[in-house]
Amino acid sequence: MQKLNREIGSSFYSLANGDKELTVLKQQSNIIKAPLAYFYSGRNAIHAILNEIFIAGRRCTIWLPSYYCDTVVNLIENHFNNVAYYPVNPFEFDHSVNIEAFAKPNDVIIINNFWGLSSFNHKSDTKHNIIIVEDHSHGWLSEQCLNSNADYCFSSLRKTYPIPLGAVVWKPKSKKPFNHYNIANDEAVLSAHTNLNTSLTLKRQYIKNNGEKVKNTFLKHLYKGEQDLNNSQDYTKPDLNLEQLLKSFVHIDPNAIKNENLAFITKKINPSKHFKVLNKKGHTPFGLLLVFKNINTFNAFKICMINQNIYPAHLWPNTTINGTWKYLLNIHIDFRYDIEDMSYLVEKINLWTKNNV
Repeated sequence: MQKLNREIGSSFYSLANGDKELTVLKQQSNIIKAPLAYFYSGRNAIHAILNEIFIAGRRCTIWLPSYYCDTVVNLIENHFNNVAYYPVNPFEFDHSVNIEAFAKPNDVIIINNFWGLSSFNHKSDTKHNIIIVEDHSHGWLSEQCLNSNADYCFSSLRKTYPIPLGAVVWKPKSKKPFNHYNIANDEAVLSAHTNLNTSLTLKRQYIKNNGEKVKNTFLKHLYKGEQDLNNSQDYTKPDLNLEQLLKSFVHIDPNAIKNENLAFITKKINPSKHFKVLNKKGHTPFGLLLVFKNINTFNAFKICMINQNIYPAHLWPNTTINGTWKYLLNIHIDFRYDIEDMSYLVEKINLWTKNNV
């Protein structure tokens, strides 16, 4: 089935055997060497990790990067005390966090793999009992993700695969799977799963069958699912069907097609004084990452793209950073898109650049 409604960068739609997109996605595989534990969401996963760390009465500070996903920040601040922030630049990737500059014995440090481009080599601090947790939600199966030396790692998977919900936790140095779940009935996450799964199914109709009549409905379920997920305050074990779905995807490496599409884009895209493309040799970025200096220009570009059925995501709306480059947009360039799609994307970006010299 071919795509009849072209759009770039928006939410996923469900795939079936025989779909070109699924064939492209499955062209490469890779695996995390440690056993994986499965969760409904990345927020549930980090909640479970921190709860396991603190359940024995540990007294310490949780250190978060100063530039981080606001929904994760809100969850941690709502459930844990003594949260502090250490400075980071999310647009520089060649140095590790200087933990010694701020952390004290027993502290917990959450380190974000920014866009799959970060490189760090922190080892467990057994002398000071500092615990390191790495977030690979925007760098799944990146080099850092595959070779981490952290005490805990986690990653949301729904940002990478066509699934309604899903996340994983692993302990890189352990042969035993992480196994810390709350036995509860999380109605919010169950509702989120139902709504997001319905959205995936309906959007397939929209994309594959020119189903204009279902567009408003799949968007309604998408927004409701996201609202439900924000209301989830637990970390329960996912149902068997979702767990099996996640297991069918986790070994599939999404980065090969991203590399191909990005190589095409970087050869064709014209330079702009208003934005720069974030990339790093030998690494695969989460998507096409464009960082801007000015918020008004950033917003104008975003509106222009949306009018062309290109849907950039702001990473992240409620974060700030000092420096010349401040505002980051991501446009997905994954297995859903071929060279024709990338040509369309570059054409629209270059036209905007031409009109905004």
